[in-house]
Amino acid sequence: MKKILFILSVSLLIWTSCSDFLDKPPLSSLTDDGFWVSESNVRLYAQNCYTDYFTGYGSGWTWGLHFSGETFNDDFTALGAWTKTTPTTSSAWTFSYVRKVNILIDRLERVQMSDAAKNHWRGIGRMFRALEYSDMARQFGDVPYYDKPLEMSDSAGLFRPRDPLAFVVTKIIEDFDFAAANVRLNDGTLQVNRATVLGLMSDRLLYFGSIFKYHLNDMAMAKTCFEKAKWAAGEVIDGKAGTYSIENNYRAIFSSKDLSSNKEVIFFRQYETAMTTHCLMSYVNREPQTGMSKNAFDAYLAIDGLPIKQSPLYNYASDGGKRRFKDSYKDRDPRLNYTVVDSLRINGIHSAYSTSGICLWKWLDASADPGDLTSLSNVNITDAPIVRLGEVMINYIEAAVELSETGGAAVTQADFDKTINKLRVRTWGGKKLPNVTLAGNSLSVNGVVINDPDRDPTVSPLLWEVRRERRIECMMEGKRNKDLRRWKKFDYLKADKTSVNSFANPNELCLGAWVVKADYPAATKWATITTKLWDPSNPKNPTTAYVPPATAGYIFGIWSITSAQNRDWIGGDPYYERQYLSPVPLGQIKLYKDAGVTLTQNPGWDN
Repeated sequence: MKKILFILSVSLLIWTSCSDFLDKPPLSSLTDDGFWVSESNVRLYAQNCYTDYFTGYGSGWTWGLHFSGETFNDDFTALGAWTKTTPTTSSAWTFSYVRKVNILIDRLERVQMSDAAKNHWRGIGRMFRALEYSDMARQFGDVPYYDKPLEMSDSAGLFRPRDPLAFVVTKIIEDFDFAAANVRLNDGTLQVNRATVLGLMSDRLLYFGSIFKYHLNDMAMAKTCFEKAKWAAGEVIDGKAGTYSIENNYRAIFSSKDLSSNKEVIFFRQYETAMTTHCLMSYVNREPQTGMSKNAFDAYLAIDGLPIKQSPLYNYASDGGKRRFKDSYKDRDPRLNYTVVDSLRINGIHSAYSTSGICLWKWLDASADPGDLTSLSNVNITDAPIVRLGEVMINYIEAAVELSETGGAAVTQADFDKTINKLRVRTWGGKKLPNVTLAGNSLSVNGVVINDPDRDPTVSPLLWEVRRERRIECMMEGKRNKDLRRWKKFDYLKADKTSVNSFANPNELCLGAWVVKADYPAATKWATITTKLWDPSNPKNPTTAYVPPATAGYIFGIWSITSAQNRDWIGGDPYYERQYLSPVPLGQIKLYKDAGVTLTQNPGWDN
């Protein structure tokens, strides 16, 4: 309890440090000058930032961004609408966290510590500032940049116009560079170390490299960001910030009660009974869940390393992909087996069903005793990986390929050997994917050039396969929405292949598993299936003229034309294109106007 109260006091310090309404502070309260006296106090202040940026599996009845944590994501069948109106307020447009870390950086001069210790904590503060501005810039693009705590009387400083994204990202790079050079290689258990900084740096700068390339056509800034992302990831992969290696058991990374000995995990959030718990494992254990889409399921390679529509082993042409689940599940990328339950779970037949029939168990501790109460309700104590080597490797290889396509250094076989080929150590049933070989602007496996019939023709074959690898490695981890945003590919979310107004030809984002009546021989079982099924050989609009197929069909994930239209996308249309950035809250624009300063709105959100 003393620790909790002390943390609350530190939190109050953040907001009262600039107040002078009392000449003499109460003896029972902390003062700004009285707090910055030791490194232990600095550490305590910095710890306040951890849950702000390292959400992990959330707490209580939440699970952060994992699984269905993103409203728009083609990896599950739940659907929502694009933002239609400009809000008055937004919790994302706040500079309280910027002020919080700026106070940390500013007050270090008062603390009696060695220069190395001060630089470590400056690095921690600047890392947090880089993370906060990364979050804000991903949402809003241009944002006002503050690098020191301001007083309320400084109206000129407070009402700062939006700084250009290139300026903000340059500052983010400077902060990450400083942190990468000064944060300790090891600062103790559950503390940010240099490898953590580098992993986060690779993620954020890869994002902005894509934004400058695909949205702003600023190839110079794109190249800078890709170079920095590749460098940061390379430092981790090459062991310059600690020794890490890929684990064979992919699911253990996400479902272990103790990640402290996991060789792949660089930084994690710890959960403990009666302290901090979550409910993610409960959700994938005995409860109904939103399901993986057919599109995501089909993205996993066959075990021969080829896309399922190219693989002779999978032989997609033999049935057009309409096959029993057990047959589509076997001989695939081992990560599919670690991620997806090995049998269908259908509403009306199973209590713990999935809306697509495809259930996830990526976060389920398979070794847990059925009577273990920590696997139920909101008292789960499995640790959450925050930074791990597998994702850092994916950041590296994507940055390397993007650089080669943006006037930078050419990507090499060595780049693939130290990333994707390292990931292929993972096995399932004694089988693993073959290594990839660079073949011009493509990849090959066992002498066969990968040529996915479903490839987006605007994306090179090489980059397409790297993006697939990222999608699979980070499946359901809250990454996909951000990836589609930075690649300028929200058109992938379109629900209908043709016209959403007719909705007679939905794509795989709306469809789940193929269900065969013969697998449910009792007539009552087939009749109790409560989800809609869609048969492409009889393509009536399933949302308005639903007729249950006689023998088989795809589970259908959209229940109304309105839901489908919510997910429409028309390229070039300002209403849709504006969705790549969030609107600046109208209340903030008025607040600036009242102060005599103009705060500009993002394109398309003026009306």
